[in-house]
Amino acid sequence: MKTDERLAKGIAGLLLLKGTCYVHVLEDLKLMELSIRQLGYLKSLNRPEGVTMSELAEKLDLSKPSVTQMVRKFIQIGYAEKEACPHDGRKFYIHLTIKGKSLAEMDSLVVDEMVQKVEDRLSKEDVETLIAILEKIG
Repeated sequence: MKTDERLAKGIAGLLLLKGTCYVHVLEDLKLMELSIRQLGYLKSLNRPEGVTMSELAEKLDLSKPSVTQMVRKFIQIGYAEKEACPHDGRKFYIHLTIKGKSLAEMDSLVVDEMVQKVEDRLSKEDVETLIAILEKIG
Protein backbone atom coordinates (compact mmCIF):
# COMPACT_ATOMS: atom_id res chain seq x y z
CA MET A 1 0.00 0.00 0.00
CA LYS A 2 1.33 3.45 -0.95
CA THR A 3 2.19 6.01 1.72
CA ASP A 4 -0.70 8.34 0.80
CA GLU A 5 -3.13 5.41 0.94
CA ARG A 6 -1.83 4.40 4.37
CA LEU A 7 -2.10 8.00 5.57
CA ALA A 8 -5.67 8.28 4.25
CA LYS A 9 -6.56 5.02 5.98
CA GLY A 10 -5.02 6.25 9.25
CA ILE A 11 -6.86 9.57 9.12
CA ALA A 12 -10.11 7.77 8.28
CA GLY A 13 -9.52 5.58 11.33
CA LEU A 14 -9.08 8.64 13.55
CA LEU A 15 -12.29 10.14 12.19
CA LEU A 16 -14.12 6.87 12.80
CA LEU A 17 -12.77 6.83 16.36
CA LYS A 18 -14.02 10.39 16.87
CA GLY A 19 -17.47 9.45 15.53
CA THR A 20 -17.60 6.40 17.77
CA CYS A 21 -16.64 8.50 20.79
CA TYR A 22 -19.36 11.04 19.92
CA VAL A 23 -21.94 8.25 19.82
CA HIS A 24 -20.75 6.88 23.19
CA VAL A 25 -20.94 10.32 24.81
CA LEU A 26 -24.39 10.92 23.31
CA GLU A 27 -25.59 7.55 24.58
CA ASP A 28 -24.12 8.19 28.02
CA LEU A 29 -25.84 11.57 28.19
CA LYS A 30 -29.10 10.14 26.76
CA LEU A 31 -28.93 12.61 23.85
CA MET A 32 -29.42 10.38 20.83
CA GLU A 33 -32.29 12.53 19.51
CA LEU A 34 -29.76 14.67 17.59
CA SER A 35 -27.54 13.69 14.70
CA ILE A 36 -23.87 14.63 14.53
CA ARG A 37 -24.76 17.23 11.88
CA GLN A 38 -27.42 18.74 14.14
CA LEU A 39 -24.85 18.94 16.94
CA GLY A 40 -22.68 20.99 14.59
CA TYR A 41 -25.61 23.28 13.91
CA LEU A 42 -26.26 23.59 17.63
CA LYS A 43 -22.66 24.75 18.12
CA SER A 44 -23.35 27.57 15.64
CA LEU A 45 -25.87 28.95 18.12
CA ASN A 46 -23.34 29.03 20.94
CA ARG A 47 -22.81 32.79 20.99
CA PRO A 48 -23.55 34.92 24.07
CA GLU A 49 -25.28 37.62 22.03
CA GLY A 50 -27.44 35.08 20.21
CA VAL A 51 -27.89 34.74 16.49
CA THR A 52 -30.69 35.67 14.10
CA MET A 53 -32.28 33.20 11.70
CA SER A 54 -30.76 35.07 8.75
CA GLU A 55 -27.27 35.02 10.26
CA LEU A 56 -27.60 31.32 11.02
CA ALA A 57 -28.85 30.49 7.52
CA GLU A 58 -25.92 32.38 6.01
CA LYS A 59 -23.35 30.86 8.36
CA LEU A 60 -24.58 27.31 7.76
CA ASP A 61 -25.30 27.86 4.06
CA LEU A 62 -28.86 26.62 4.51
CA SER A 63 -32.21 28.01 3.42
CA LYS A 64 -34.18 30.05 5.94
CA PRO A 65 -37.01 27.47 5.99
CA SER A 66 -34.48 24.72 6.83
CA VAL A 67 -32.98 26.83 9.61
CA THR A 68 -36.45 27.68 10.94
CA GLN A 69 -37.38 23.99 11.08
CA MET A 70 -34.11 23.10 12.82
CA VAL A 71 -34.44 25.91 15.38
CA ARG A 72 -38.04 24.87 16.11
CA LYS A 73 -36.77 21.39 16.92
CA PHE A 74 -34.03 22.76 19.18
CA ILE A 75 -36.60 24.91 21.01
CA GLN A 76 -39.06 22.01 21.28
CA ILE A 77 -36.50 19.71 22.90
CA GLY A 78 -35.20 22.43 25.22
CA TYR A 79 -31.81 23.26 23.66
CA ALA A 80 -32.62 26.79 22.45
CA GLU A 81 -34.96 29.70 23.04
CA LYS A 82 -36.11 32.69 20.99
CA GLU A 83 -35.91 36.25 22.24
CA ALA A 84 -37.49 39.20 20.45
CA CYS A 85 -35.15 42.04 19.52
CA PRO A 86 -36.03 45.06 21.68
CA HIS A 87 -35.37 47.44 18.77
CA ASP A 88 -37.07 45.50 15.95
CA GLY A 89 -40.14 43.40 16.70
CA ARG A 90 -39.71 41.44 13.45
CA LYS A 91 -36.27 40.17 14.48
CA PHE A 92 -35.59 37.32 16.91
CA TYR A 93 -32.37 36.17 18.51
CA ILE A 94 -31.80 32.49 19.14
CA HIS A 95 -29.93 31.62 22.34
CA LEU A 96 -28.90 28.26 23.71
CA THR A 97 -30.39 27.17 27.00
CA ILE A 98 -28.09 25.79 29.69
CA LYS A 99 -28.90 22.32 28.38
CA GLY A 100 -28.01 23.44 24.84
CA LYS A 101 -24.74 25.06 25.94
CA SER A 102 -23.71 21.89 27.73
CA LEU A 103 -24.34 19.87 24.61
CA ALA A 104 -22.62 22.38 22.33
CA GLU A 105 -19.53 22.19 24.51
CA MET A 106 -19.55 18.40 24.46
CA ASP A 107 -16.36 18.28 22.37
CA SER A 108 -14.27 18.26 25.51
CA LEU A 109 -16.02 15.06 26.64
CA VAL A 110 -15.39 13.47 23.25
CA VAL A 111 -11.72 14.47 23.32
CA ASP A 112 -11.40 12.96 26.79
CA GLU A 113 -12.85 9.67 25.54
CA MET A 114 -10.60 9.70 22.47
CA VAL A 115 -7.54 10.24 24.67
CA GLN A 116 -8.58 7.30 26.83
CA LYS A 117 -9.09 5.03 23.79
CA VAL A 118 -5.73 6.02 22.29
CA GLU A 119 -3.95 5.45 25.61
CA ASP A 120 -5.67 2.06 25.96
CA ARG A 121 -4.58 0.94 22.48
CA LEU A 122 -1.03 2.31 22.26
CA SER A 123 2.11 1.89 24.32
CA LYS A 124 3.43 4.93 26.20
CA GLU A 125 6.19 5.22 23.60
CA ASP A 126 3.67 5.17 20.74
CA VAL A 127 1.54 7.78 22.51
CA GLU A 128 4.58 10.06 22.80
CA THR A 129 5.34 9.52 19.09
CA LEU A 130 1.72 10.33 18.19
CA ILE A 131 1.82 13.49 20.31
CA ALA A 132 5.01 14.62 18.54
CA ILE A 133 3.42 14.01 15.14
CA LEU A 134 0.18 15.77 16.05
CA GLU A 135 2.13 18.76 17.39
CA LYS A 136 3.95 18.99 14.05
CA ILE A 137 0.74 19.02 11.99
CA GLY A 138 -1.44 20.94 14.45
